[in-house]
Amino acid sequence: MIDIYGNQCESDNAFTKKARLLQSMYRVELGEEEGIGPTKNSGQKYGNMICGGEVSGKNFLMKETFEYAKERVKNKGKEETIDAFRLFNNLLSSMPMAFNLFYPLILLLKKNPEQVTFTVKSVFKDLPIAEVTEIGLEFIPIPADKYTKDKSAMDAYIKFVDDKGGRHIIAIETKYTDVLGVNEARNCEEQKQLLLETGLFGDEFEELLMSGKVKLTQIYRNLLLTERYRIVEGFENSYSIVLSPKEHPSTEAEIKSVTEYLKPEYAYKLGAVTLEDFVEVMIQSLPEYYAQVYEKFRGRYLDFDKVKTIL
Repeated sequence: MIDIYGNQCESDNAFTKKARLLQSMYRVELGEEEGIGPTKNSGQKYGNMICGGEVSGKNFLMKETFEYAKERVKNKGKEETIDAFRLFNNLLSSMPMAFNLFYPLILLLKKNPEQVTFTVKSVFKDLPIAEVTEIGLEFIPIPADKYTKDKSAMDAYIKFVDDKGGRHIIAIETKYTDVLGVNEARNCEEQKQLLLETGLFGDEFEELLMSGKVKLTQIYRNLLLTERYRIVEGFENSYSIVLSPKEHPSTEAEIKSVTEYLKPEYAYKLGAVTLEDFVEVMIQSLPEYYAQVYEKFRGRYLDFDKVKTIL
């Protein structure tokens, strides 16, 4: 029966196997042909890939999100790392997932900022949110030399003010099946020094980082970007959040790999929210039109019960 959903990947871990099949089932439900992937030059077809998504917009849950995605690709800056093929054609990718997750909130913020503020407060109950002021996607602060001196990006961000007018930013890393990785970027000595200068880490961390016993992996680079943005822009505070499915196999370990070295007073700087919890708040809190979009999101990305009878 699995054959009707197209080619899968034998090297997938157990969670990715479920997610790839779920997206393959979604492709079949859409009536879309199986496409090549994961890049446009690949010679292999996979069940989670579609063809011509840049025309059909089938990787997005709202036509407005598709239009926004086309606009971002058309006006892509030289610093930006948006991969158009992946964005439009890879159903499994976390990049279009982030667009599907946050663009409805970007739209609603223009129409009903009070509702968005209430909803975001319901997700991040411990943060001093008085008013959400801005939500964005695929954000690289420029010029890079002012921030992290590399191409680190926020998958999404939420800016808000507290009741005293202090500005805050939540930088969000969205993950579906991808892991933040154990590899260290090359030529990252400047970034290591910038990370130490944030003052977030204990004394023993410097020796571990500079000797290579702790690698400057992506989760550290994400935290560095958030902190540098706070410092350069003069924000009151900043928070780094990983948003991933509750069954994601590595999120907890990745966060622990950083928090064990943070000074206790800065433990709040890095945390995780499950996609399931985030989407449930959207469904329960937003007006019906938007809530229905998140119902579709849940069915597409998180209904893993659908694959249990097949795997």
